[in-house]
Amino acid sequence: MISIPPDVLAIALRVVLVGGGIYLAFCLLLWALQERMIFHPRPLTYPPFHPAADPVEIRNAGETLRGWIVNERSTGPLVVYFGGNAEEVSGNIPRWADFQATTVLVNYRGFGQSTGTPSERNLVADARAIVHWARQRHPDKPLVLFGMSLGSGVAALAAADTSPDALVIISPYRSVEHIARSRFPIFPIRWLLRHPFDAESVAASMPRTLAFASPSDLVIPFSESAAMVQSLGDRVEFHQYDLGHNAFLEHAPLWDEVREFLYPYTTRQRTHDDRRQPSQSSSVP
Repeated sequence: MISIPPDVLAIALRVVLVGGGIYLAFCLLLWALQERMIFHPRPLTYPPFHPAADPVEIRNAGETLRGWIVNERSTGPLVVYFGGNAEEVSGNIPRWADFQATTVLVNYRGFGQSTGTPSERNLVADARAIVHWARQRHPDKPLVLFGMSLGSGVAALAAADTSPDALVIISPYRSVEHIARSRFPIFPIRWLLRHPFDAESVAASMPRTLAFASPSDLVIPFSESAAMVQSLGDRVEFHQYDLGHNAFLEHAPLWDEVREFLYPYTTRQRTHDDRRQPSQSSSVP
C-alpha cells in the first residue's frame, strides 16, 4: 500500500482549493460581465441630415426606440434592419438611401438615442414591436428582415413571430452559446449565459433567406455561420466573401446580390403566398 505523506496531501488539497476558487471566480466574472461582452452601446454622435430619412420614435414596454425610416415612398419592399452589437445605425442611412426599398433603421435600447438597457429579451421584444409598427405603416409592402452579426439572431428570432416574406443575414450564428463555448470551452456556458440568442431554435420557421459569411471574420467564426446556414436547408441562398467582420456593408458585390435576391419584391404588393418560397439558386456549405 502506497503511503502519501501528510504534507504532500496538504499541498495537493491547497492546489485543488486554489484552482477551484480561481475557476469559480472566472465563472462569476463571465456571469457578471456578459452584458459588457455582448453589448457595446454607441451614442448618436451627430444627428443625421439626409433628405431620404425621416426620424421615427416607437414606444415599447415603457421605453422609446429612436431611429429613421428611409425612402418611405419607394416602390421597393419594406426592409427592417437590425445592426451589430456595437452599431449605431444612422451610419447606414446613405447606403439605404441608394437602395430601392423603404428601410426602417432603429437603434437598440441604450444605443443612439434609444432609452433602456439592452438584453436578449428586450431586443427581441423591441424587434417584434418595430416590425409591427413598420407593417402597420406599410401593410401592402413585402416585408424583409435584415440582420447584421448580432442582428442576424435578432432578425431570426423576430421572424419566427412576425412572418416576413424574406430574410437577409450577414455573419449569422446558431447561438451566442455556441460562440461562447468555442471561446471558453472549459466553462459551463449554458448555465452562465443569460442572453443565448438561439437562432437555430427557430430555423425551421425561417422564410426564404439570403446569407453571407467570411472565412476571415474574426468575430463570428465561419464554421459557426456555415452551421447556421446548413440548418436552413433549401430555403437559403449562401454567399461567402473574404472580408473582415465590419467590411460586409462596404462590399459592392454584396449589395448586388441583395438587389437580385429582393428583385421579386420590388414592384408588387405583398400576398399571402409570398412567404417561404425557396431560392432558385440555393446552395449551402
